[in-house]
Amino acid sequence: MKHFKYALRVLKYLYLTKDLKLTYCNNSNADILDCFVDADWAGDIIDRKSTTGFVIRLFGNIIYWKSKKQSSVTKSSTFAEYVALSEAVTELNFLIYLINYVFTKVCKPVKIYEDNSVAVAISKYGNFTKNSKHIEVHYHFIHENVKQGSIKVVKIESEKNIADIFTKALGNVKFTKFREMLNLKE
Repeated sequence: MKHFKYALRVLKYLYLTKDLKLTYCNNSNADILDCFVDADWAGDIIDRKSTTGFVIRLFGNIIYWKSKKQSSVTKSSTFAEYVALSEAVTELNFLIYLINYVFTKVCKPVKIYEDNSVAVAISKYGNFTKNSKHIEVHYHFIHENVKQGSIKVVKIESEKNIADIFTKALGNVKFTKFREMLNLKE
């Protein structure tokens, strides 16, 4: 019965927001590409896997977003954030290639906004402790991209990280704020 009530709540939300549209604006002052990344930690109460969320923008307009349960359990919130960061960089590299091929050269490094200070420090300084092999692979992938100058991981306050909307249930005020930051408007 509890799940039925949740389903009704989702249907009510969809009905009340049916006029929302993803809007785009001409913002040539914005970065060509940027990305916001977040993850919860062990948020799934059954298998304790984390959820990855990220948003990629082109000139300040959303062109890609993703919310996905991670394929393996991580031992800390930093590791969960690092797995999310790796997934975002994979998608970002494809978009950089595509934009360079079709339109113009993307100014490098592309900024990736991350709210976990330790994950930002690991990407910059490489102070990684070897705790598990699958995290080590993500580490080397991200660190290689940073060293090549294709990305720059930048610390952002959690209150400004719009990817937060894709990783966990939020209160009404925070949810509405992030939804507006995604340019979903009537």
